[in-house]
Amino acid sequence: MKINDWRENIFFLSLVIYVGVLPFSEALVSISAGILLFQALILQSWKHPSISLRSLKTLYLFISVFVVYVFGMILTKDYQFALYELKKVIFWIVIPPAVFLSPKIAETKLRFVFKVFVVAVTVASLIHLGKLVFANNLYLSDFRDVSIISHIRFSLQVVLAIILSGWFIIHKFTLKLKAENFLYIIIIVWLIVFLFLLKSLLGLLSFGITCFVALYFFIKNQESKKLRKWAILIVFTGVVIPLVFVGKAVSDFYSYKDEVPESGEQRTLSGNPYSHDLSNIIRENGTLVYTFICEPELEKEWNKRSKINYSDSINGFPLGSTLVRYMASRGLKKDSAGFSFLTDDDIRLIEQGVTNYKFKNSRFSIYPRIYETIWELDYYFKTGDPNNKTLAQRIEFAKASLFLIKRNLSFGIGTGNWKISYNEAYDKMESKLLPEKRGSSHNQYLNYMVKFGLIGFFWIMFALIAPVFLEKQQRNLILILFLIAIATANFGDSNLETHMGLSFFILFYSLFLWNSTENMRIPD
Repeated sequence: MKINDWRENIFFLSLVIYVGVLPFSEALVSISAGILLFQALILQSWKHPSISLRSLKTLYLFISVFVVYVFGMILTKDYQFALYELKKVIFWIVIPPAVFLSPKIAETKLRFVFKVFVVAVTVASLIHLGKLVFANNLYLSDFRDVSIISHIRFSLQVVLAIILSGWFIIHKFTLKLKAENFLYIIIIVWLIVFLFLLKSLLGLLSFGITCFVALYFFIKNQESKKLRKWAILIVFTGVVIPLVFVGKAVSDFYSYKDEVPESGEQRTLSGNPYSHDLSNIIRENGTLVYTFICEPELEKEWNKRSKINYSDSINGFPLGSTLVRYMASRGLKKDSAGFSFLTDDDIRLIEQGVTNYKFKNSRFSIYPRIYETIWELDYYFKTGDPNNKTLAQRIEFAKASLFLIKRNLSFGIGTGNWKISYNEAYDKMESKLLPEKRGSSHNQYLNYMVKFGLIGFFWIMFALIAPVFLEKQQRNLILILFLIAIATANFGDSNLETHMGLSFFILFYSLFLWNSTENMRIPD
């Protein structure tokens, strides 16, 4: 076998291993990345004739992102944490060189790599499903606990698997055409359903926007008027249905009558006094949570029926708080009489941290996630307390980020300083965020601006976008859809500063740039 054949085959095998472990393990991804770079160096793959067609400028741009972090250490106050940050983004100087220095593989092999990735993601999703089905037996109380890796990062892998499966069907890259295409249709339908089961609103948003862009290109390049009309109808339906669904959830949430306890309702049936906090207007299903509460009766009755003590906490919240919210959702008074209406199933749900009876048997529904988000925002805007509320905390993170950006506009706070700087910002803002809940912005763009200022931010954006044009891939539809999915998700999380986020993004970005095929391009 010729040396160039060896180079192509070893690179191909390394890619198969890498994409096969992506949905499953951080450790295996790190090992696979090392194998990818090692094979390129040991086989001197840069001597392959296909390498000469590539632009070194693209490689230098990718590496420059890591260099920005290194320059950011000039301002470092905490070198240990700065080194930790460098470790998280080291894939910038591992994956691009590995792919750049490796030969371009045959189109059939590239498709096989993508198919392995789709299969791996599908298998991982089925494992997730198994965990969801047996959540009670596995003591999983939060849908996020179901994920093998971060549910946000995995949702992005699911989106790419859907894109690639659609590409396989459109271009009919199958041996047994009808059977295999039917299989990919099943995979696409399942993965879309799975995105809803995963309840990653960021993943769903990323998928939705990517779909609209794909349909736009389809409509633009479709000659059949009938198909164009169907595509426009799909776009319209895809916009209207989510808006109606969310609108109804908001309407239901705020549909209630004012409640004022009457003078004759100041004591329970047992003669104990109620407490009413009318200044706290938090509600569940329209019922005020902090009215008609007799805590001594609740504590006594709860401890009779549960092994979890009334004074304990669940998911970061006092159990008593979860109990009164759940009882309010059922329209019950929070006393021994109201407690007697709770079934054993209700007790079990409360023990799991469920705050609303509508969430019963809803692990496969997106509604609880939407309701929870509305409730969190309502609570946050009424009280200013963002603690233990995902979206509310992110709003507070963003406020702190903007606070820091204004004061470090040109060069940012530097690498490794975010904990110190953010704590100072929260203190100056007089934020209600507890110290253990404080964090950096869950927004990749704000994070770059905070750390490296506008100068570093614009350079990194240039380094991310310019390769598309340097490698003349601006008509590569698969690449465009992939970048849109990632760009959308980066508004809600710092994906490019996480192990699984960056390792996923930079591998496929490099592959789409240096191993793309004509079949990926939008027709002229």
